[in-house]
Amino acid sequence: MATIFAAALLAVSTQAVKDFVEVDGARSNPLRGYGIVTGLNGRGDSPQGESARLLRAMLQNLSAPEVTIEKIEARNAALVLVTAELPPFQKPGTRLDVTVSAIGDARSLAGGELQLTDLRGPLGRRDPTIYALASGRLVVEGDEGRGNPTVGFIPGGAIVEKGLAHAFIHEIPEGRPGAGRKAFRLLLKKPDLSTAGRLVQQINASAAAGSGGRLEVAEALDGGAILVRIPTAEEYRAATGSAPACDFEREPVHWLDAVLNLPADLYAPEAAAVVIHDASRTVSWTGEVRLRSGSVLLPGSGEAARPSVFHARDGQRLSEFLEKVGPAVTSAQLVDLVRALHKAGLIQAEVRAR
Repeated sequence: MATIFAAALLAVSTQAVKDFVEVDGARSNPLRGYGIVTGLNGRGDSPQGESARLLRAMLQNLSAPEVTIEKIEARNAALVLVTAELPPFQKPGTRLDVTVSAIGDARSLAGGELQLTDLRGPLGRRDPTIYALASGRLVVEGDEGRGNPTVGFIPGGAIVEKGLAHAFIHEIPEGRPGAGRKAFRLLLKKPDLSTAGRLVQQINASAAAGSGGRLEVAEALDGGAILVRIPTAEEYRAATGSAPACDFEREPVHWLDAVLNLPADLYAPEAAAVVIHDASRTVSWTGEVRLRSGSVLLPGSGEAARPSVFHARDGQRLSEFLEKVGPAVTSAQLVDLVRALHKAGLIQAEVRAR
């Protein structure tokens, strides 16, 4: 394993495999809960709302079931949705950051304190497992005239009660090479057949780096997943000429760590693509987007304005074309111009609207 880490350290200017993939079975999970924020000094929910009912139930639970809580008139409490992310391998007793957002008609959560709230999985109360308990003083950015005072944060505001079970080591299914052996799957953050193929080549070439050998442990299942087999001690020794630092089959986390930190030089020219953002009326593109020879006519921006004709040259870059015509058109017209170029078939790239 020393040769693996040495190779990773030598490639200081190269990204690592972990920059491009996630480990299947070891991901973050969203948590949420339904709670009460108190101490809002008259800026909370209306007293006849759901927050008042929950607050009475909470006070009754803290005192005694037979105690009758009178109607709460002050707007000092607010009903909130509490969310957090439970990272993989998080252990009970560790802390999570929490986001709190108002559900009712509270004007502000500033100065409030979240009362003890249980956080569960996406199924809510249908999931009996409480994964974390949240409480604490809120930090709110902005006020009623600036920002969003009905959303707050509690750094480290939740304590993990139960961690998630992660099964990231699998057996290779029947019908595949190495059936019955242990392996893990790497999921590409941006699925792409070319990227998956290059990652497989670099993992197989780098896993035995420094020895002149090649350790064939990775294969692309498709453009989004790579299967990486855990080598035996004999297989590793035959490829590298030295014994592994540990038995990877018995301690697979060490092999996973070694693979994730292998160097990965995946630089390749970006595919030419144009994205039209309708909501913000902007255009973005990647790669060398070029145009075909042709012309488009764009209506004027006012009722009396005359239409304008724009000419594109064969092989001209889209960036060059837009820089040239930019001063003569508005932002809205610029988007319409790009759309017109696309409809005329003059853009030599994929064009998408969002």
